[in-house]
Amino acid sequence: MRITIQEYVVNEKDSGPYGITTGKDEALWFTEQKGNRIGRINANGEINSFPIPTANAGAMSIISDQTGDLWFTQNQNNTIGRITTKGEVTEYPIPTPNSGPVGIASGPDGAIWFVQINGNKIGRITFTGGVNEFVIPTPNARPHAIIPGKNGDLWFTEWGGNQIGRITVEGVITEYTIPTNNVEPHGITSCLNGDIWFAEECNQIGRLTIII
Repeated sequence: MRITIQEYVVNEKDSGPYGITTGKDEALWFTEQKGNRIGRINANGEINSFPIPTANAGAMSIISDQTGDLWFTQNQNNTIGRITTKGEVTEYPIPTPNSGPVGIASGPDGAIWFVQINGNKIGRITFTGGVNEFVIPTPNARPHAIIPGKNGDLWFTEWGGNQIGRITVEGVITEYTIPTNNVEPHGITSCLNGDIWFAEECNQIGRLTIII
């Protein structure tokens, strides 16, 4: 097996790329956390960056929706951002102050879902900017990442709660405790059979099997 790795310098110094995703336009879109921009890189390595209207927004995770627009969390200015493939940015405020949005996902209901690491809630935003929030039962759960599951629900990690959370599109939350204490789960994904896999900072990988 032969592997090559190429690296592309972002146009501006100290831009701090963080999240990245594939867009419907077949380019890669990424957040520039320190540069306060959203970047786009094509297969030839050509990069364009689009400024975020609010200074020091703290752009973090980014995903592509079904229409081709990109959505991203703005951890520092408490908003959810949306950018078209033409570079037009819209920002939507989150009702809970200083909620600290981090992870974001496109839900099975067509809406965009996100976690609030400080607000201790799961948020849902429609394409028109309407936001609903659902309180996580465990205090200070510090949710970090969120994904859609195979069964039509969404799953998220609770960094502070040492649990894996499950939320239905109606907003009903169920929590599952991880056997090892204080593992600090962060990243999460699902596989084809519906099992949920997650990374534990304590040097373990977890697997949650759904038994019907």
